[in-house]
Amino acid sequence: MSTSKMLSGLIVMGAATLTVAPLAAHGDVEPVQADAGTTAGQATLPGLASGDRWGIIGRNTLGGPNAVLREGPYGRTGTAFAATQEPPYGQGSLGIIVGSGNDKIAFGNETIFAGDRLSTIRTLKYWVFAGVDSLAGVSLPNITIEADPNVGTAEYTSLVYLPDSSTSPSAPATRTPNVWQQYDASATGSRWYATGATGTLIGCTQATPCSFAELQTRLPDAVVSLSLGISKGRDNAFVGAVDGLQVNNKVYDFEFSGVRTRHI
Repeated sequence: MSTSKMLSGLIVMGAATLTVAPLAAHGDVEPVQADAGTTAGQATLPGLASGDRWGIIGRNTLGGPNAVLREGPYGRTGTAFAATQEPPYGQGSLGIIVGSGNDKIAFGNETIFAGDRLSTIRTLKYWVFAGVDSLAGVSLPNITIEADPNVGTAEYTSLVYLPDSSTSPSAPATRTPNVWQQYDASATGSRWYATGATGTLIGCTQATPCSFAELQTRLPDAVVSLSLGISKGRDNAFVGAVDGLQVNNKVYDFEFSGVRTRHI
């Protein structure tokens, strides 16, 4: 029989872990004071608000993965022993652990993007920290959009960004472990595919991916249906983190205390 325990602000249920946000992070968005400032390496943004409706998407999660809102991690950008590169926004991030190729984690929002047209997404970016010694054989977390394609007969498809096969400026020219790096899923060089019959119909499959611009052109009437968020698996093990998911002029900042919405 499965049990639950409260440990240091975390709810642990089986193998899935997610932090408890304060009451202010639930319900309506609550404006808070803008950041007093940023340190080297952090993005400068005018202000932020705490929001809700982010979490593990259970129906798309398999096995025993882990997603936790945490502090850090801090990257190493030089030869010093100390890890000093801060997360891109604030002090925290969404920590992700996928133990094997049989596991899958999905963390996103199943409410606020519903009904948005794919064609209205102009900017789609996020930051990734791969906490491994080598990226050989490691697939990074991706952005996944569950959508109604409004082409053909299928009413559902997942639109999946491929960070590992994308090229600059969509992906860093040199991928580096143990540092924060940004991926622009909406830029030139991006690689996307649609699952199921939709991918075959529009010519954007995992084997023959297309750019985000091509995806929008081939799916002119597609809308976000069930969710937009971060996914990892089922492919190989991963330990790391994600931060600063940007959709148009809003950055979703993953913090230990909850998910904050920054307007830019």
